[in-house]
Amino acid sequence: MVNLRVWRLRSYMTALLLITMLVTFGIVGSAILLISIPYIEQNNKEEVARETEELQERVEVLLRSLEARMELLSEALEHMDPALASGMLERAAWDGESIRAIYLASNEGTVLAAGVVPALRVRRTDLLGSDLSTTPLFRRVVDSRQMVWGDKYLSSLSGAVTVGLAYPVGRQHILLAEVPMRYLLDTFQIAAGKRTSSIWLVDRSGEIVADTNGGRQVGTANVLNWPLMQAVKNYQLLPEVFAFDGHRFHPAVSHSNDLDWYFIGGMPAGLENESIRATVLFVLAGFTGSLLVGLLMAPFWASWLTRPLRGIVARAAQITQGAPAGPWPRGAVAEFNNLSADLEAMASALQEREQKSLAVFNASPVPMSVTDMERFALLDVNDAWCKTFIRRREDVLGRTSVELNFWRSDAERDAMRAQLLATGSAEAWMLRGDGQEVLLQFSRQQAQIGNTRLLVWAAVEVTQTRRIEQQLRELNAELEERVDRRTQALAQANEELSGALSNLQQTQGELVQSEKMAALGSLVAGVAHELNTPLGNGLMAVSALSDDVRQFRLSMQDGVRRSALDALLVSAEQATSIAVRNLHRAADLVTSFKQVAVDQTSAQRRRFELAEVVDEMVASLRPSFARSAYKIEVDVPSGLPLDSYPGALGQVIANLVNNAVLHGFDDRSWGTIRISGERADDGCIVLRVADDGHGVPAALLERIFDPFVTTKMGRGGTGLGLHIVYNAVTNVLGGSLTVASVVGEGTVFELRLPDSAPRASTAAPAA
Repeated sequence: MVNLRVWRLRSYMTALLLITMLVTFGIVGSAILLISIPYIEQNNKEEVARETEELQERVEVLLRSLEARMELLSEALEHMDPALASGMLERAAWDGESIRAIYLASNEGTVLAAGVVPALRVRRTDLLGSDLSTTPLFRRVVDSRQMVWGDKYLSSLSGAVTVGLAYPVGRQHILLAEVPMRYLLDTFQIAAGKRTSSIWLVDRSGEIVADTNGGRQVGTANVLNWPLMQAVKNYQLLPEVFAFDGHRFHPAVSHSNDLDWYFIGGMPAGLENESIRATVLFVLAGFTGSLLVGLLMAPFWASWLTRPLRGIVARAAQITQGAPAGPWPRGAVAEFNNLSADLEAMASALQEREQKSLAVFNASPVPMSVTDMERFALLDVNDAWCKTFIRRREDVLGRTSVELNFWRSDAERDAMRAQLLATGSAEAWMLRGDGQEVLLQFSRQQAQIGNTRLLVWAAVEVTQTRRIEQQLRELNAELEERVDRRTQALAQANEELSGALSNLQQTQGELVQSEKMAALGSLVAGVAHELNTPLGNGLMAVSALSDDVRQFRLSMQDGVRRSALDALLVSAEQATSIAVRNLHRAADLVTSFKQVAVDQTSAQRRRFELAEVVDEMVASLRPSFARSAYKIEVDVPSGLPLDSYPGALGQVIANLVNNAVLHGFDDRSWGTIRISGERADDGCIVLRVADDGHGVPAALLERIFDPFVTTKMGRGGTGLGLHIVYNAVTNVLGGSLTVASVVGEGTVFELRLPDSAPRASTAAPAA
């Protein structure tokens, strides 16, 4: 952790005021510099460009006076005899200030006349007849036929640096003048005047020939290969800054077309510029002045600001040392007054909280103590602790448990401390003030107040609790022994129950099979009874025919009479007709019984019409009701095909019809069973078997499909008929079966069957 330097409030406020003042001025000064310096530099760029261009224009204006003289001489000499021109040329070069020598030459370059300063006239005759055709200036003026300035050169006549000026005279002659370099430099200085920028005059070869500040680079420096000059010659943008002789300048260049010379201006850049330097110095001076003023005023201002706070700090120190609550100081600063009021309220709340904490600490029924971390000396104990250990508070504070003789042995003490460090709680035997041993359960919690680490101890006497726990352990052991004995008995009883359940399941299977056989026996008995009538009628008809044949044979002994033969034929026709009808009836019954038997025994899946299966099943069942007043009505339309198990469906119909007769029509000699069918809106086929019998009680209706539920238990009922029906409908036919009944009105069983029953590896019509 980084140790921060601690400041006094007055020093801190002084430093804060100074920093605020300096930062403010620093921001303002930086803003001034950020705005002013670019503005000054832009002005400098514009100023140096303007001054350079103005100087170039002024120099050209001054030189045009010389050009005008040359033009006047040219016009005067155009129609004058060259032999007479020397006098006029002498007068043109008389003063020698602007022209030291002037020549009139032919187009071939021969000097025809010359004028020189008086000091050089002795050499004038040497000039006549000389050839100037090889000089560059002469060739240029001949080619252009207009005024041309030449390069500077060392005059052979005067030995001084000279600049040539040529002007055509008509079409036959050329006027050439030697202009002293000093004249051009003086003209440059006159035109320059006093300027803030430095401007060089650079000839076409790149040599600096003049400087407005008279620098030492004149005649010694050549700037032809400088990037600045290359940019000018290549018509490129000038660089923002160029450096020369250790200084930086903002450049500007102006070209003189007359002289073909360059005027290069440079304005000092950065702090070398007087305006920028003055601005920076002004900001620094303001910064320094603000610092000095702040150093003088900040301590007094900070002292005045912190005076109310010092009173608040003094009052807080008094409260910390235990002074009673009271009014806190107030001053002229609202925030300090708010702070004083908040601290006053906080001090009152802390004192009240401390009193509450002490009250709770002493009122706790659990013995509690507070010790330090080094010696484990007691710093405070509550009333419950004093009561448990039978000691007074003032006798134990500041002393350790060893000094107070709490332990039976050092080993027990060390073991308790080790367990506390490992688990946070421990039990130990300790000695009370009267010497009695008690078993205590200790727990501790570490707390830190400021830089002081404390341990808060809680102790609960568990002597009696441990005795009760021992008794409980002994009782638990006895109970476990009893439970083991009971468990063995229960295991034996469970085995017996498992055997009984197995026997019950076997019995249920036998009862189911018995129910099936009973239903089949009833069906066979009904069919047999139904077959007995047509077979008896047929037998009776055949027997009567046999008697008639025997009687006819006896009558043949007396002779055959036509009437007897006709009577035999009529009797034979009647007998055979009766026999055929009854035999057909018997055959139909056998066919229906055979189909029902095959369907119920084979569990074969096939496509069939619902009406056909219902009609066949009803035909098989009707003989059973032949001698009773029970009726079966069928209302099943054709066009309800099923891909299902007809045997299971027939068994369901038979069981429901038998259930209606056995239970619905109990103690009644009449009743009607109605079987109806239709296709529901969801595509399922609905088959209803309804009777107008006694109905089913509501208490029994919820369990009617459970096994062994019957109202005739012990009187011929097994309680498995409807259970078989429910399993066949749901498991084999893949449908649903519901029942609705009103006591005294009858019962309706409703089957909802899909067009196609679910396919299974094994299907049985029974449950």
